[in-house]
Amino acid sequence: MAVVSGLASALESYRGRDRLIRTLGYCCQLVGGVLLERCPARSEVGTRLLAVSAQLSHCRTVLRLFDDLAMFLYTKQYGLGTEEEDAFVRGVSVLGNIADQFYYPCEHLAWAADAKVLHVDSARWWTLSTALWGLSLLLGVARSLWMVLKLRQRLRSPAAAFTRCDIRVPRGVTGMSPPAAPEQAEGHGGADAVGGAHAAQ
Repeated sequence: MAVVSGLASALESYRGRDRLIRTLGYCCQLVGGVLLERCPARSEVGTRLLAVSAQLSHCRTVLRLFDDLAMFLYTKQYGLGTEEEDAFVRGVSVLGNIADQFYYPCEHLAWAADAKVLHVDSARWWTLSTALWGLSLLLGVARSLWMVLKLRQRLRSPAAAFTRCDIRVPRGVTGMSPPAAPEQAEGHGGADAVGGAHAAQ
């Protein structure tokens, strides 16, 4: 009962619901892709699982239509990262926030084009949103690696540093988290790709 209560509590929040949908989508995509490639006898099951994954991905894309304001408030709160002690972390974080901020409207336009709401070329907007998504990932990786490197350097410093409590976790490690990580919609490339399709963050 405790597990059920915990799951229900997690599903009451947007982030918890998004994590569950993302996990189920990835699992369906992984199992479906394996069945298609390795078990021809169960290819129909694999196809159905990939269809479920595509629908879950589309669900996340639609839910991200409402993430712009949260992302804007997070970007505004972080600003130019004046509270960051490390200039590299500050610069990379600001660039990452900018990439994320522009990612959302690009994905919205691509989604609207696919849904025939707007008469524009969806492929161009999917390509741009994918590029922004990739840039955000690379900046995040660079930021994390730099912080790990700095922490290792501090841990190797003389023992006197410990007595002065000079070893501190960079502010960005425990700071406010932005909206759910952006990903692309099914069939337009990105991290969820199995056999050439990205299941959208």
